[in-house]
Parts: sequence; structure tokens; C-alpha cells
Amino acid sequence: MPGRWSWTDAVIFIAVISALQLAMFVLLTKVFCGMFPEGEQCPVCDEHTSAVERSGWWKLFARRFRRSWCLACGWEGVLRRSDAWMRESRHALWRARFQRVWSIANRRSHSGQLPLSSKKSS
Repeated sequence: MPGRWSWTDAVIFIAVISALQLAMFVLLTKVFCGMFPEGEQCPVCDEHTSAVERSGWWKLFARRFRRSWCLACGWEGVLRRSDAWMRESRHALWRARFQRVWSIANRRSHSGQLPLSSKKSS
């Protein structure tokens, strides 16, 4: 009947509104994080900044953000790490994981056979 709502209509309506709210939250979070200055330079005097020790909930954001303090002007705030640093960090992480797995695989003897580097003859 026209003009009557069913439970499936209500579920669809709630799902669409929830998806829109989630998309808006993600978009606004990205915009907010994009407002932090990028790099290691002070946004006030353009001097090099020193990293401040991360403690508490700052450790959650340690990979993407950095608390900094400028020795020249005394500015203290949050800086965004550059994408180049993040790309290199990810590359180093995957390289270390691959090397660890590769070294474990090379140490094992498979199905009772001697490893290839063995000097024994059969």
C-alpha cells in the first residue's frame, strides 16, 4: 500500500543514514588531519624542530603524527609525518618481515632431506 512503511524500509533508511554519517566522519577526520603541518620544520619560524617523547594516547598516532618542539621560538605542537617517510617506513617493515620469514624457511630441513649447503654426500 502506498504511504505505509515496512520494517525493511526502516532498516534500509537506517543503513543509508548510518553509511552517510560514517562517510562524513571519515571525510572530516581526513580534512582535520590534513590541517597539521607536514615535515620537521617549525610552522612559525621555519627552523628544525625536536621530537617530544610520546606517552599515553600519543602512541596510537605515533606512525602518522609527531609531537614537536622548536628550540628557536618555543613553539610546541603536532606535525604530520611526510608521505615519503611513511612509504620508506612501510618498505623497511615489509623487508624486515620478508627477511625473517626467509631465514626461518632456509634453516629448516624439508621432508628429511639435507639442506643444500650440507657438505655430506649421500
